[in-house]
Amino acid sequence: MSNTLNKIKNFKPRQGPVVMVVMDGIGIGRHDNGDAVFLAHPENLNRYIEEAKEKKLYAELCAHGPAVGLPSDDDMGNSEVGHNALGSGQVVAQGAKRVNESIAAGDIFGTDSWKNIVKETAEAGKTVHLFGLLSDGNVHSHIGQVFKLLEGAQKSGVKRIRIHPLLDGRDVAPDSGLEYIARLEEKLAALRSEGVDALIATGGGRMHVTMDRYGSDWKMVERGWNAMVHGKLLADEVTQQYAGYFKSAKEAIECARALYPDKLDQFNPTFVIVDENGSPVGKMEEGDAVINFNFRGDRAIQISEAFVKDDFSVFERGDFPRVKYAGLLEYDSDAKLPPRYLVAPPSIKNVSGEYLARMGVKSYAIAETHKYGHVTYFWNGNRSGYINESLEKYEEIRSLPNDTIADIPEMKIYEVTDRLLEVVKSGQYDFIRVNYANGDMVGHTGNLQSCIKSVKDLDVCMKKLVDAVLAQNGVLVITADHGNAEQKLDKKGKVMTSHTLNPVPFFVVDSGFKGEYQVSTEGIKTPGIANVTASFLNLLGFEAPEFYEKSLLKFN
Repeated sequence: MSNTLNKIKNFKPRQGPVVMVVMDGIGIGRHDNGDAVFLAHPENLNRYIEEAKEKKLYAELCAHGPAVGLPSDDDMGNSEVGHNALGSGQVVAQGAKRVNESIAAGDIFGTDSWKNIVKETAEAGKTVHLFGLLSDGNVHSHIGQVFKLLEGAQKSGVKRIRIHPLLDGRDVAPDSGLEYIARLEEKLAALRSEGVDALIATGGGRMHVTMDRYGSDWKMVERGWNAMVHGKLLADEVTQQYAGYFKSAKEAIECARALYPDKLDQFNPTFVIVDENGSPVGKMEEGDAVINFNFRGDRAIQISEAFVKDDFSVFERGDFPRVKYAGLLEYDSDAKLPPRYLVAPPSIKNVSGEYLARMGVKSYAIAETHKYGHVTYFWNGNRSGYINESLEKYEEIRSLPNDTIADIPEMKIYEVTDRLLEVVKSGQYDFIRVNYANGDMVGHTGNLQSCIKSVKDLDVCMKKLVDAVLAQNGVLVITADHGNAEQKLDKKGKVMTSHTLNPVPFFVVDSGFKGEYQVSTEGIKTPGIANVTASFLNLLGFEAPEFYEKSLLKFN
């Protein structure tokens, strides 16, 4: 296998940069009253797409299920696997699929990791704690896997289990949390009937507690830490109306919904379950085991750092008992975080960034905080840091807090664009990639009007960017990593906050196009976003490696 790329014969790359634009969460909808992309009437985007169609520079791509390494066509794509595919040009078995295969074969329960984490804890008579997102959204976790882990712990002799579920409401219906809690309570009751002391200990909403990413809001992690480890709430969470300490998760969630009807599951406040004496039923003790049952890395890294780093100083951890901590997967392969994990992660090698660095191509990546790791870490095959710092520049525009997204749907798109325009005009880089986060992040709020506004802002910024790139005699490759904003109502008219199964657009805007090539899906069984990688390599003047998914460009 060659470590370098061959040049394409009889094709001269444009003088300006190749700019890869990921319109995060902008899929192709039904043009109905729940389609924020359609309702925004983005005149610039619509014009670019129509012109691309006329020039045969347009296609629709699959961004979910097996096309991005997920188990089935019912599995929504997500930004992580989407950027893995876009950056590597390869389809690899992703977290959910890898875990399912390991559980189905029984491999996970025979590993040294399982023995060291679970069996030794059982033999010592200590507690096994499990925490993570409780839903079947299959983006961060899956409740079916949680149940299999509970069964495996029981078979390994564990007699005391505490679970700390986080409500979803983002990858599933926004008010479905009680349904998943009911299923979990039923499972725990069955375990108790067989002699296992199994209870829910703490919980809260995923966008309020524990699951922060990219250092956006460490207070979320601190809330989760104090609840799970110490059985306590932070002082600013307790009010005269919301005590925070309850006899059951159901009681806690119903109380929060009555007090804060607009927040629903993903922003549900933290709660701690207490016994008849008011003592927490599941705070952690010396020698306990702790398993993070999320398989996706971005929102698992910070809480993992709190558990495993000796020099952790972001917040005060208090009297921290020594526990055995493991992730369902390794969440950061470069940082070896966490050191213990139950299922080996996918190894994505020979990503586009490696080839471009070998060829001396100067590259630039930018996004606001919410998606910065996607154009860097996930793009580079789950690798932290630079591939070649002398040839690459990564820039992050700091995001506003999570709770401002519905009210400020433009987020930081104008700041990202302003910096991007400077970079394009500088002429310093051959390949530039940007993620515009709005379609996805605002889409997750379920607020249709905010989504429409976010698409309008995207449209304004796209014109600025296209004009700047064409002025430099460059070319833009524009697509999305999955759908979201285009479907904010389900078939029953109920608000959706999740990703979708819809296709995404792919089109090229080329300053010097003279018919040298066209976009074609001929010969590709399922055209997907992994096919984009070979396409932008072509526009840079290179043939793609033969093991990459086939290019969407057909040269005349």
